[in-house]
Amino acid sequence: MFGQLRDTINAWDDNLTAEMPEEDSYSEINGIALLSLKGTMMKNPTAIERVFLGATCTGQLCASINEIGKNPNIKGVLLDVDSGGGSVQGVIEASEALRGLHEQKPVVTFTDGMMASASYWVGSQATTIVASPSARVGSIGVYVPVIDYKEQYAEQGINVEVITNKDGIYKGAGLEGTSLTDEQKAQIQDEVEDIYGEFKNSVLSSRSVPSDAMQGQAFMGKRATEKNLIDAVGDFEDAIYLLGQEMKNRA
Repeated sequence: MFGQLRDTINAWDDNLTAEMPEEDSYSEINGIALLSLKGTMMKNPTAIERVFLGATCTGQLCASINEIGKNPNIKGVLLDVDSGGGSVQGVIEASEALRGLHEQKPVVTFTDGMMASASYWVGSQATTIVASPSARVGSIGVYVPVIDYKEQYAEQGINVEVITNKDGIYKGAGLEGTSLTDEQKAQIQDEVEDIYGEFKNSVLSSRSVPSDAMQGQAFMGKRATEKNLIDAVGDFEDAIYLLGQEMKNRA
């Protein structure tokens, strides 16, 4: 049954992939590259994830940033963001690519929706950040959800035993029907702290953000400006204007 369901989903995904038109990595207008970062950020989203989650492929985003950097006709970049974040895979590479790009050409990040978590990690590497008054910005932090079904399994008379090699104390951590051991929790916590350290250092390499604004919360408009998460509150036209000024300054 489950095998048939998996095969059906895979076939559906293959059909969607074949039918979906090739997406332009970015558009160029009058020397300005318009680059979009929308939806859930994922390393290699399937066609289904792209359609129903509006997912952004972090690998494609990174490739587009590098391509823009090599294009001599492009003098400035506008990164248009509306994303609540996503998985960490590919985000470090994309943020480093954007940081390198803004050293070559002015980059303005704009959001009129969400620029949170992984998307803020990337967007924060721009020269200037503009957000609309109602946009939510920040959510600097990392989490790993772990759902413990052990009691639910026990109520159904199911007991899950995980047998690993003697040194494999972290093998099978989080397997459905089991609870994490203290060692497994500590290992996951260490990994979360490492990723958060990368996130925080990346933001601080570009902006001076106070520690009380890096506790997983998001801010709107004026408050985001006060916390130095953004440079200005404005609309798309304001972002284009500021990008034009940056381009003149670097000319």
